[in-house]
Amino acid sequence: MQDQLELASFRGDDHPGLVAAALACPLCLSGSVEWSLELDEFGGGDCRCHCRDCGYDRPVALSADQALRLALQRDRPLEVAGPLYLGELIG
Repeated sequence: MQDQLELASFRGDDHPGLVAAALACPLCLSGSVEWSLELDEFGGGDCRCHCRDCGYDRPVALSADQALRLALQRDRPLEVAGPLYLGELIG
């Protein structure tokens, strides 16, 4: 099966739980996903996502803001945590 390029659906300033949910596996809906970042010369790039539960592997296209967000997140795991509440302060 040939890979179709998915477009990432998070903003650069989103809560880590929203970023993790955007990168979750679309087949089994697992949040247990390993990702690797591949940057291009324009600041954007691709994220290669691999599901630890079902093994599905896919590329995800990133904007420059999204690539920066993941580059800054490399040392901290992304986790889908508890619910976010409207008006909740982040950070």
